[in-house]
Amino acid sequence: MKLPKYFWIGFWVMLVAYTLIRMFFYDGVLPAPQWLKEQRQFVRWGNITLIYVIGIVIVRKMEEEWLLWAWNAVHLLVMLYLMLLAAYEHLIGDLHYGLRASVAPIIEFLISPAYFVCLGLLYAFVKGSRKNESH
Repeated sequence: MKLPKYFWIGFWVMLVAYTLIRMFFYDGVLPAPQWLKEQRQFVRWGNITLIYVIGIVIVRKMEEEWLLWAWNAVHLLVMLYLMLLAAYEHLIGDLHYGLRASVAPIIEFLISPAYFVCLGLLYAFVKGSRKNESH
């Protein structure tokens, strides 16, 4: 089963957003203006939110409740974890090294289109299985 056109549109938008963030902040390929570097955390949260919202819009169009539930559950739980860590660090004190080290891969997961692609492949597999069962 082929993935719908809007899935690919969402994928490309996510990929461009991910690439820009990587090029400006992580890999340093493009020089970021100083004001943007100073607002790095807001840009990260903005990008995480952008990817999350794009995913919601696209996954809703796929008309599978379980898919939307999976998208929301993973993103909201992981974002809650990050917010709790940020609140702890802001209000109480420095995070343990292990917790601090867990943040970068989690942010990478949230801003990359990898989870979106996994859900898309799962969607295609389930749709294909249902189609084969009906024949």
